[in-house]
This record gives sequence, C-alpha cells and structure tokens, in this order.
Amino acid sequence: MMLRLAVLDLDGTLTNTAVLHLRAWRSALADLGLPEEGVSVERLLGRRAIDIATALVGSGPLAWRLVRLKTMYYMEELSMGLRPFPCAEALLAESRGMGMRVAVVTSSSRSSAAAVLRATGLMEFVDLLVAGDDVDRGKPDPAPILLAMRALGAEPWEAYGLGDTVYDVAAYRAAGLSLIMSLNPIEGAIHVKDLCEALQVVRRHSASA
Repeated sequence: MMLRLAVLDLDGTLTNTAVLHLRAWRSALADLGLPEEGVSVERLLGRRAIDIATALVGSGPLAWRLVRLKTMYYMEELSMGLRPFPCAEALLAESRGMGMRVAVVTSSSRSSAAAVLRATGLMEFVDLLVAGDDVDRGKPDPAPILLAMRALGAEPWEAYGLGDTVYDVAAYRAAGLSLIMSLNPIEGAIHVKDLCEALQVVRRHSASA
C-alpha cells in the first residue's frame, strides 16, 4: 500500500530539544524547592506537560505553576541551542516528494512546538501540527494521531510513524499505522539509529509498494 501520510514526533525525534526540555523541567522543580534528582528524559518526554507535572507533584494549582515555570525556562533554552537532527529536512522533504502529507504530532504545547519548527526551518515542510493542547488525551493515547489522519484524509494503513519514546510507539500502534519506526529500541517498532536510516526505510517501503 502506498504511503500517503508521514506522522512524526518532534522533541528528541526531529530536533535536539529533548535535553532542553529536561533542563527546563529541572530548573522549574528547583525554583519550587522540589527534588530534581532522578528526573530523566525517559520519565519526562512523550506526554503533555500537564500530565508530566501531575505525575511529578500531583494534580492541582502546583502542577499548573510547575508547567508555567517549565515553559518559561524552555523558551529561554530555545534561544541558546536549537538544531534539527541530521537528515530531518531530507526526511520531511522526501516524504512530501513521494506524495505524502507531513504531520508533526507532539506532546509539547502549540506555541513551543511552532517556535521549534520555525527556528529550525522545518515548518515549511510540515502540512499539519498537532500539539498537546489540541487534544484532551495525549500520547500514548492515539487521539492526536487519529486527529492528524482525519485532518489530512489518510487511513492508518497509508501512514508511517516515527518517534523516540514508548509513548510514541504505543500511540502509533493503537492508531493502527502500517509502518512504525523508533530511534530507540522499543517493542513493536523498527529500530532506526538516526533519521538518515529512517529515510532509507521509507524509501524501501515506498519502492516496494
């Protein structure tokens, strides 16, 4: 079946922003006098900010205060060290060249995700951005993936998904995507070491369709 839709995560998948998110969360926790040791990329990324904050400090006003502080620190981090990973632009551009629409589906807020895409020059290759504040349930729930498919008129068997966390893979599997890749070894996904290898997988899949 020919692919018609590319669904890609953003932080830690297309850009180096995973480490920036981590530093922002740690700074926000420190501001509130809360322990930051043991906070890792694996624990923090892949879910919406409010879901992460709730897991860290429980529900209520403190969680929302933590999110606001984290967002402030993250926007500061963006101004200091942002870059797309090698082959990110090529993967998006070639996916489009193969006749696919491109959707970036992230658990980040729309404002921060759009800022990242603009700063890295990737926005021009993206047909749709689905952010964490666009849905009631974020990854690992398939809701944001299903929203992207509805908006761009694609069926699950016509789409590929690429991410870097168990939440990405779980969402892609629940949505029924035909080709699922991960930058980390995760059950249920093809492990690719980088975006250049992911591009090779997409090329082979498209050539055999």
